[in-house]
Amino acid sequence: MSNPSTLLELAGGEFDTLDWSNCAIVFIDYQNEYVDGAMPLGQAGSKATANARLLLDKARKQDVPIFHIAHHGEDNGNVFDPLSANVAIVDELKPMDGEKIITKKHPNAFHDTQLQALISATGKKQIIFAGFMSHMCVSSSVRAAFDLGFDNFVCHDACATRALPNAKREGISAEVMHDTAMAALQDRFAALVATDDLVNG
Repeated sequence: MSNPSTLLELAGGEFDTLDWSNCAIVFIDYQNEYVDGAMPLGQAGSKATANARLLLDKARKQDVPIFHIAHHGEDNGNVFDPLSANVAIVDELKPMDGEKIITKKHPNAFHDTQLQALISATGKKQIIFAGFMSHMCVSSSVRAAFDLGFDNFVCHDACATRALPNAKREGISAEVMHDTAMAALQDRFAALVATDDLVNG
């Protein structure tokens, strides 16, 4: 059996090459809720966070515009309660002065936020995405960025997600959920890149 092809490949297209001088970077929802809150991502989350730190260091050295996204829910004691310490960005990825922090209330980081305007103001046409969760906020934000005309790159090993139930309420592992989410983005919406290639390439 031959290896499957992406829709982009079948259409005769290819993703652009990453240009650090023409990109912004968006870190999505690296928050305590995923560490010791209601949705801990465990070892996969720890590995993704460590890779995100390498990526953040690289972006700072390259003087790339950096945007940190933090999800806030309702102040009702449930997930992402803005009055809880669980909405704080994890210590390893604390923003520095000059790095924008954007609060969102929806999976799509562009919806009802200033993210599009802020990135457009930088003049950058490419975006590197990394974050939690692969199938939800990362996926919806990347797809939105595609619709907005940006060239997208997803640092796949700096993302992670959790196990979910299927239609029969049977469990789908976090690994399968992550791989499936990344494959769906690669089909047309974003090039997948590894931390090592981004940091050392």
